[in-house]
Amino acid sequence: MRDLMAAVTKRPEVRYLVFGGLNTAFSYLLFSLCLLALHAWSVPGDYAIAITFSWLVSNLTSFLLQRRFVFRGTGRPVREFIKFTSVTFGSFLANLGLSWFSAEVLGFDSATEKLVSQLVVTVVLVVITYVLHRSFSFRKTGAEPAGMVAVEEDPHGTDDGESARSDTRMVDG
Repeated sequence: MRDLMAAVTKRPEVRYLVFGGLNTAFSYLLFSLCLLALHAWSVPGDYAIAITFSWLVSNLTSFLLQRRFVFRGTGRPVREFIKFTSVTFGSFLANLGLSWFSAEVLGFDSATEKLVSQLVVTVVLVVITYVLHRSFSFRKTGAEPAGMVAVEEDPHGTDDGESARSDTRMVDG
């Protein structure tokens, strides 16, 4: 069992599910408590305020967990935090937009409907932000983004007076 756990935790996807899941649960709890209180007081835009509050509180927690345990960041922490926050801020804006759409356009206006809608939005955004954090926020210095390849010039140029040409070949990044 210990070997299985060691093998499983070597995969960043599994670590993201565990630590990202803990932070997502924390963030959703903050959102839920805030939404229920604001909804009970009939505060307009309750979902937007709740999303903003939970994002502000959980962004730093999420960064610390993901940097240390998921992606094992080795870069400059401030730079990684700025890149991380740019991704999560984009996710925050998408969350606001999708939540607005579900509340204002689809008419999900009860507290229960807003809580369920937030769960659906969260699942979608978790997948997107994982990919962005892996390929942008915590990408190792000098590494190509996921799915990219580098083009390497042929070091053996021609010196025989013919038109110099550059042979290229694809190499994995």
